[in-house]
Amino acid sequence: MEIRAYPRPKNDTGIGFHYYPDTHHYGKQDLQRWLPELKDMGTSWLVVLSDPVSPIPEFFIRELAASEIEPIVRLYTLTVRPLDQGALARLLDRYANWGIHYVHAYNEPNLMAEWDPEEWSKPGLVDRFMDMLLPCLETMRMAGLYPMFTPLSSGGNYWDTAFLKAALDIVILKGKDRLFETMTVGMHNYAFNKPLTWGKGGQAHWPKAKPYHTPSDSEDHLDFYLFQWYDEIIRTRVGHSLPLISCENGAMIGDRQHERFPAVDEARHAQAHVEMSRMLMEGQLPDYVFNNAFWLLCNGEENPFEGQAWYKRDGGRLPAVEAMKGMLKHPRRFSGSDSPSLPRPDDPTKGLYHYLLFPQWKWGVSEWYWRLAIEYVKAFRPTCGFDPEDAKLAQFVTIIGDPRGVSEAVEEQLWAEGCHVERIAGSDAAETKQILDDLAKRGKRFLNSDGS
Repeated sequence: MEIRAYPRPKNDTGIGFHYYPDTHHYGKQDLQRWLPELKDMGTSWLVVLSDPVSPIPEFFIRELAASEIEPIVRLYTLTVRPLDQGALARLLDRYANWGIHYVHAYNEPNLMAEWDPEEWSKPGLVDRFMDMLLPCLETMRMAGLYPMFTPLSSGGNYWDTAFLKAALDIVILKGKDRLFETMTVGMHNYAFNKPLTWGKGGQAHWPKAKPYHTPSDSEDHLDFYLFQWYDEIIRTRVGHSLPLISCENGAMIGDRQHERFPAVDEARHAQAHVEMSRMLMEGQLPDYVFNNAFWLLCNGEENPFEGQAWYKRDGGRLPAVEAMKGMLKHPRRFSGSDSPSLPRPDDPTKGLYHYLLFPQWKWGVSEWYWRLAIEYVKAFRPTCGFDPEDAKLAQFVTIIGDPRGVSEAVEEQLWAEGCHVERIAGSDAAETKQILDDLAKRGKRFLNSDGS
């Protein structure tokens, strides 16, 4: 699935926040209080915590969507533990019906504090975590959501890049790589007190950086640009980029993670968040980076994060609030660096992005068509089949072969159903295969860049 095909909110700025760090504050008065503030700061994304069984109220979710804010739901558990998949399926079905696209289970499993001590100390940590996460990802997929790999803590007690590599390898080894077709990866790309471009270029540019050791003449991934380091890992294993969705990030008042740079004061805090927002809006970051999720909007009554909250219990506010309200905001521009320019799907009735429609003959189906399209299928992983009724569910339909296999009448019906239809048919089988192979080689899904 192309990066640009994943759902994003209308008029997406890329600006986001982490809501309260608890599962409360979902009343009508909360909406009345926070929606104007969030919109004044240009918010398009909001991370909200949910009980793993009882959903956030429907009106709250729907009102966010109506205000062009994409909720990212985190299923809150005190520690990493198995989830009841039956209960999870019922919960996710409700969220999907309310318009939710992105849900993640668990939080920072590479931290000791997220586990019961006896569970953390057992061998095979990543294997045991994936035994719990993979059923959740499958349940998300079955509910029609876009499965999200759990965000890790930058660095962590189990080095996050090593954890991510091992986890993605397990997905492949267990034969679950079909999840990659619509999968996303959560991240916590905090800026700490470093320059925002710290670590830019990834591991390829900073080969000396190793787990728990960064030489003085090197930079590492522990900063806002963490996404490039993760993307290198993902592309090596998946073959292409996956959306990286921030679930926590930003800078924290008082942070001095790196001794070379001054601690984050209120002025630097405000400046950093404005700059992170500007970089996304202006298309200066890769298209696979979906958003910011600045920690933390408000702390609430019983949580230990008051010093990090933008809005204080006593009514005070960090200067970053007014800085965000005062900056020029506009829908995000895309860099075009990740894939050919394609329209963002905006038809909620289309459950599929791209369907490859093969001909079906009276005597059955032909393996010959599978063989000529195999490189194209491996490159783009479209939904493949022989049924025009199934193809009607897709935004884009590519018909393989001339009208003797799939008639022009069927093509016209697909257009009438709102599909963008393209037929790939050479003068013979060899030419058809050559066209498909060439598209695969160039990473170009459609003959026409606009998909029409």
